[in-house]
Formats: sequence, structure tokens, C-alpha cells
Amino acid sequence: MTNNQQDQNILELSVADLFKQGQYIIPIYQRNYAWGESEVEQLLQDILDSAKRDNTTHTAYYIGSLVVYQRENGTFETIDGQQRHTTLGIILSVLTNEFSLPLNDVTRINLGFDSRHKSNETLRSLFNGNLQDNEERTMRSAYQVVNRFFVNEKNSVTLFKDFLLNNVKILRVIVPQDTDLNHYFEIMNNRGEQLEKHEVLKARLMDSLDTEAQRLTFAKTWDACADMNLYVQLAYSPKVRVDLFGEQWNRCPQNFQELECLTEKTITNKGASVLADIIEQRCYHNNSVPNNNEGSGTFSSIINFSNFLLHVLRVTTKQDVPLDDKRLLDTFTDYKPDAQSFLVALLKCRILFDRYILKRENDEDWSLKKIRPYQNKNVTFSYVNSVTDESQNAQLVMLLSMFHVSFPALVYKHWLNAALNYLYEKTESKISKDGTQCLLFVDGADYLSFMEKLSDRFFFGRFGVFESESPTDYFDLTFGDPVLPTELNFSYLQQGTAVQNFIFNRLDYLLWKTLKANDLKQSEEEFDLTYVNKRLNGFSFTFRTSVEHYFPQHPLGSEPMSVSGTLPDGVDSFGNLCLISRSDNSKLSNYLPIAKKEHYEKATTVESLKQVFMMSYADWGIDSVKNIKDHEEMMIKILCQKESSLNTKSPL
Repeated sequence: MTNNQQDQNILELSVADLFKQGQYIIPIYQRNYAWGESEVEQLLQDILDSAKRDNTTHTAYYIGSLVVYQRENGTFETIDGQQRHTTLGIILSVLTNEFSLPLNDVTRINLGFDSRHKSNETLRSLFNGNLQDNEERTMRSAYQVVNRFFVNEKNSVTLFKDFLLNNVKILRVIVPQDTDLNHYFEIMNNRGEQLEKHEVLKARLMDSLDTEAQRLTFAKTWDACADMNLYVQLAYSPKVRVDLFGEQWNRCPQNFQELECLTEKTITNKGASVLADIIEQRCYHNNSVPNNNEGSGTFSSIINFSNFLLHVLRVTTKQDVPLDDKRLLDTFTDYKPDAQSFLVALLKCRILFDRYILKRENDEDWSLKKIRPYQNKNVTFSYVNSVTDESQNAQLVMLLSMFHVSFPALVYKHWLNAALNYLYEKTESKISKDGTQCLLFVDGADYLSFMEKLSDRFFFGRFGVFESESPTDYFDLTFGDPVLPTELNFSYLQQGTAVQNFIFNRLDYLLWKTLKANDLKQSEEEFDLTYVNKRLNGFSFTFRTSVEHYFPQHPLGSEPMSVSGTLPDGVDSFGNLCLISRSDNSKLSNYLPIAKKEHYEKATTVESLKQVFMMSYADWGIDSVKNIKDHEEMMIKILCQKESSLNTKSPL
């Protein structure tokens, strides 16, 4: 192949050029569109961050490659990159339909699907603003995610659009005509694991250490912290846990020198190693075999290790460190932390993270537990509630899971950084009898109070009334002391299916808390409190991404709901909306409330307490709009619960 042919087969395209040139087909052997909220939000945030950084320099931002095969008719068959390409098309659809922005002569979606009529029609109807009843729900859900993102970043939408079309680049790679496409696709989806960024960072930080003992101490501690699904104490052999962590496994060495001294007992191989050897070994945690009678539990972390490193860096620097783990190496290059000090902070943060931050247990339940050692040959440790008061621990589980599902993308885990910073700063210390420093339990009531105030900050700081019409930055809400508005900006509730997930999740948490405290009494309104309370214990937070109209937009067997003086937003009224899973919304979207109620009453779990309240009304629809209005006003009153006095009068 000549150099000229190679140049033609690898072409840099802007997003505008990608959608103005050529026609692309997703072949039948490719899976359906599958990106969820976290992937879509991550792409949006990456592009927006780059747009804000490079607003004046107009630097190109590359989002990867689009590997294609050119068919005889000139159409490009997509081998790798369909998720990004489809998402870009959905983003353009939102920009033109919801924000009326010009798209630089992009007039169509040039992406289709072999033998997938529903996917074809959905993508085109999204772009043309004419949604169909039989739409592809995964694409529709992505459309909602994009719309919610831009509603929350409304002051940056034009900047985003211009940067997306002109500065975001993708490399289109055309494979040779004689390529075995099935084999190539298999290779693309079974590519070998590359060296992870945190492993490179480990080597870089260790390079600044002076002695072999220091490097071995660093590597041992780093590897112990790197396995986020294992409590850090269990990464060490039982013989050294007390020396490192104290009798109750709640101690943290005060400095690197102490850690180096204590770690010597855990090191069996004192031979010299070069950095290349350390990288090649790629040990994530201590490989010593634990006691045969031990069970490590089945816990999974809510973040990965690279993201955790960025949280620790932000906590220790108190600077607005980006939480994007794709920029891990560049971020640490910018801030240049001292290797020894950072490692001690890393271990302390890991201990606190394990004890007081939410985990997933057995892939089913949310968990907030600490590890407690036993002096027993048969059972060496157990897991117990992190907070002694059982009701406080349960409330923390509900509150932390509310935050977690509201912000699924790692780059948005500002609440987690706030919690970790609170634990890092507020954990008291005392000197034990043997003269070593011990970490005490965090006061459960104070921790709970902090997290509830953080919910208030996020809610009113992002959705309050602003003279400047700009929400408060998350970093300022976390580390600053901003003056928060005392009123809700009701325009955020008048966005229909673009209402933010956090608003619904905060409301469900406050409903759960109010019902648990028995603070809600049956009033003259027509909701049935007994019906609600019977379903309370079936509620837990899950990753819900679809905003449902309880009375549907296109009802089967009924007239649509019209706007009125009582409901100025009609079917899009906040009182008629709830947040549920995408699958349930897909199955029941056009059913009348009575049919939806019959379906959900058979379920053993509850997705939305707001939905349960709506189902408790005997009548809900075009002949009972007062019930919808009454429900909305009650929900807004609960949503705005806060210590300070609020104006919570509904605009209806």
C-alpha cells in the first residue's frame, strides 16, 4: 500500500464533518446501542471540560477512532466505534431540538442499522423531534440524559456545541478490502489488557524515593490499597495486621518512617528490583494467602482505584483536582505531591473509605460496615455496622446510596469527595496505652448531619434562585462556605422528562425519612398513607434513569391530558413524574395509571416512593387533575425540607 493510500484510509474528521460526509451502517453482528447514563455523562463532561479549557486556543480534542470497512456501494460498515457515533448523533439531536441551536449544516443523521428497523426509526425521529411510540428505549434514555446534562449546564450549551462540531475530532480508519471482518471484530473485542495508568503513576512516584527499603514500603502499601473490593487490612497477612493497624484495626501510621518500620515485617523478598520489574509484576494487593478460616466477604467498591487516587489528591491539596481518571497522570504531574506524604494519606483515606463509605454487598444490597478483629483461631474477624446506632447506620446507607445513584459517573462523585474530606479532617485521634496513635470511630450522628447538610447544599446550591443565573460550583459547595439561596428555582421542576435525577432521588430519601419517623399524617388529600406505609420497607435506591409520566403522554384508551389553569404544564407537571428504571418505563410507558398500579403491586421491591404516593390515589388522570396538583404541592414541600426557613409555595 502506498503512503497516499494510507493517508486516504486514515482521516481526521471533526464531528461536523463526520455527520456531513458519507453514510455509515452498523452491521447485524454488532450489539445494540448499550451506553447508559454513566458513559453518556462521561463523554459529555469530557467534551465540556475540554471546551472550557481550550475556549481560546481552539485545540483539537480527540475522542478515539472509528474503524470502518468500505462496502462496494461506498457505505462505511462500522467495526468499532458505534457507541460513540450513535451518542454523538443523540447529542446533536438534543442541541437542535431542545435548544434550537444551528448545527453547521448538519441536516441529517448519517448512521443506520442493518436489519434493525426500530433502531433506525428511533435515531431519525430523535433528530427530527418527532418521537414515536415504538421507540428504542436505550436511545431515548440517552436522549434524556443528554437533555438533563445541558439543562444543568445551560450557560455552557452554546460553547459546548461550537467546540463539539469544530474541535472534537475522531480518526476514521478504513480497513483493507481483503480484511476478514468477523475475525477483525473478534480481535477488536478481545484486545489484551494494557498497563493501567495507576501502575505507571506508582512507578513515577517510587522513582523519587532514595532507598530500596522505601521503595518496597511504598509498593507494599500501594498494592494493598489498590484492591478496592477488599478491606485494606486483609491485604496483609494476619501476623502483621495488629502491628500495622492496632488491636482494633483502626490505627494508621503517623508518617512514612513509622510505616516503613512496620512494613519491614511484611516483606519477605529483600532483593533489589528495578522499576521495570515492579511494573511487570503488576501486583494489585498482597498475594500472601490469608488464613484458611478467613472469608474476605463479597463487597464491591463504588469507584475504582485510579479515581480513588484523585479523591485523595483533592483531599490532601484542598484544590479543585479533576476527578477524571483518564487524566490521572497529567493531574499528578500538575500537582506533584510528595510521594511519602501522599502514601500515608492514601492509607489513612483507604481505612476511612472502608469503614464509612458505601459498598455493594453480594451484588444486591448496599452496605456500610467496618471490619472487626477477633482473637479466635476459627474466626479472625467479622463485619459489623460502621455506626453503632442501627437506625443511624440504616439512614446513612439510604443517604449515601441516594448520592451514589444520583451521580453514577466517576467524574461527578463530588459528594464522595466531600464525605472523604469530612472523615479525613474530623476523625479524632488519641494516644493509646502503648503510645501509638489510634483512629477513633467517627461520630455517627455528626457524620449523618454533615451528609444531610451536603444534600441541602447540592440541592439549593444547584437548583436555588440565583441572581446571576449560575449554579454554585460543586467544588465550592464541597470545600467553600457559599451563601445558599433560600428558595427553589421552580423552572428546574418544569423541564418534563429533563428534570434532574438528583431531585427525584433527594425527594425519595426525604419521603423515606419522613415515613420512617412517622412524621407524615393523613390529611384531607386523597392519597392513602396506609397503602404507602405497607410498601415502605420494599424501597431501596437503584440506578434509575428514566423519567416516567404516570399518566402517559400517549395513553392507550384515553384522551391525552391537556394543559390547564390547574396544571399549566399538563402531562409534564412535576406532580405527574417519577424516576424509574428504563426497562419498566419501556414496558408500561403508554398504559393508564390503573394498569401501571396493578403491575407494580405484584412486585416485591419499590423503585420510587413518589410513584407509590401517586399509586395510592384512587383517581389519577384527566378527570382528577386536582389530585395531581395536590400531590405536587405536597412533594415540593417535602423536597424543600431544610433547617432554614424556606419559601416553598408552589407556582401552580
